[in-house]
Amino acid sequence: MKKIIVTGKGGVGKTTIIATLSRLLAREGQRVLVIDCDPSMNLAMSLGISLSDVLPLAENKANIHERLGMDMDDEQEPAHDKIEIDEVLEDYIIETIDGVKLIVMGTIPFGGSGCLCSSIALVKLLIGYITSGSEDNDFVMVDSQAGVEIFGRGLASEFDFTLVITEPMPKAVEVTRHVMKLSRDLGIKKQIVIVNKVEDGTEYEKISRELEFNPDQMYSVRYDKKVIEADKKGLLILDYAPHASVVEDIQSIKKEILEV
Repeated sequence: MKKIIVTGKGGVGKTTIIATLSRLLAREGQRVLVIDCDPSMNLAMSLGISLSDVLPLAENKANIHERLGMDMDDEQEPAHDKIEIDEVLEDYIIETIDGVKLIVMGTIPFGGSGCLCSSIALVKLLIGYITSGSEDNDFVMVDSQAGVEIFGRGLASEFDFTLVITEPMPKAVEVTRHVMKLSRDLGIKKQIVIVNKVEDGTEYEKISRELEFNPDQMYSVRYDKKVIEADKKGLLILDYAPHASVVEDIQSIKKEILEV
């Protein structure tokens, strides 16, 4: 099983890339579980699921902890056996297009309800269970909230890949630089930087020079107006224009991940 965390500054195209990549992996016969930890919760819609059909973890934390016999502040792995934890997870796993499975962390339910720290801690516990000796998934992909906060919680500790999505903008590159430093602190085995919305080769080369922490691999994903057209129609680029340049570029990233 390979564990992947996908992150980057808000607005860089993270959701489009992870939705497309997860489906391409599934089409190769890989069993893919995606955990959406982005409070914007756009990934479900990108995988063909209405938000009204989603049961988020964040809105049911108390119930989950009670079923597992845990206190809300408990960050230790539940002592329940596999069958009991599987029964809890079954309520929150949604099968989406191409067979990709999805769990949604959720967002802040109302003003003044506090931060998402306890929800992230719960996701961390569940990932620890899902990836400990289980043979149910070939890939577990975490769609991180924008920025670096989730790395401070140690959620991605000892993961196999960090996919850092950036774009040819100084602010996005600065976030990328920070993410790479934090992911190495956590012992993530391989870091792949994906430069999205590239219009010419000079942008890719410029970012390569600016990064202080050299990634293990860099890929570029070309800017394509068809992504915007698909989004306006409520479609994923993989369905709207399966031969678009952006899909071709994500295919290359899929090949890299499968070969490692």
